Amino acid sequence: MVERHTTGSGRKRRSSAALERLEAARRRRVEQLERERENERRVDAALGPFAEAVTAIEAVERRREDRIGALGAQLDRKLAELDRQRAAKVAEFERAAEQVRADAEMEIGEWRAVMATSVAEIRGAEVGAAETAALLGISAKAVTALSRSAAAVSEVGGQGSDAAAVGTGTDAVDAATADEARVTETRAGEDVVVSEPHPEVEVSAD
Repeated sequence: MVERHTTGSGRKRRSSAALERLEAARRRRVEQLERERENERRVDAALGPFAEAVTAIEAVERRREDRIGALGAQLDRKLAELDRQRAAKVAEFERAAEQVRADAEMEIGEWRAVMATSVAEIRGAEVGAAETAALLGISAKAVTALSRSAAAVSEVGGQGSDAAAVGTGTDAVDAATADEARVTETRAGEDVVVSEPHPEVEVSAD
């Protein structure tokens, strides 16, 4: 009878150990399921803000591109306007510069006419070309050119207005000083023999 009692106790102990193992396994399963449900809740909770962030970023990027496009168009308009203003300013400058050049040429022409008249007066006082050149500090070529200019001014002045005479005289000075005259000087006080000018060589008024 002792042996039967001992065998029965062993079965009870084994049954209790098995039940404990099963209970432990059940608890682990329950805990695992709870963790899985918690993880699912955490994933679901994270998906919402993530999706919201993606949508917000896409909207920001669209606004960014729209605003940059608008700024680019605004820049193009401003640059086009600046180009128009620049062209207008350049044209204005060219007109002003041309007027300045024309005024300067007119004034220079008038003073050249004065120079030509002075040369003519000096030559009319029987002063030779070489002496006139030395007296005025210019070359004999310039004296010859100015003498011709004075003659042209005098001729035109007798036929038209003073303005026309000055203009023609200026042209005569420019044309005359652009030629090279081969001058042979005689002794001081004597006339100068001037050969025909060469039409292709520029003469300075030094």
